[in-house]
Amino acid sequence: MPGPCFLAVRVGDLVAVQASGDWWVGQVIHAEGGARSSANSLFQIACIDSGVIRTVNADAVVGILNSRSEPASGTLEPAHNQRHQTQRTGQSNQESNRHGASRQGR
Repeated sequence: MPGPCFLAVRVGDLVAVQASGDWWVGQVIHAEGGARSSANSLFQIACIDSGVIRTVNADAVVGILNSRSEPASGTLEPAHNQRHQTQRTGQSNQESNRHGASRQGR
């Protein structure tokens, strides 16, 4: 790949980041270009270990581990699932029942 690897990074890619002697792996959630060029200059990356979202300079990305254009298992996906939605619905039902019960007692 000619040029720095961060030029090929796209949203959704799993990347290795090295900044100030420390390295970590994360998934790119936002890429921003410069004012004079659309080339990547900053990334927002979610750390796969802690979930912390960090803003890093593009040159801190030292490698693309898994590109979104190459389907593979192990890529992070949004945390939207039926169980999560059911739990939230159940919580709102409990709250409405509690408030409804106090109104019925009047």
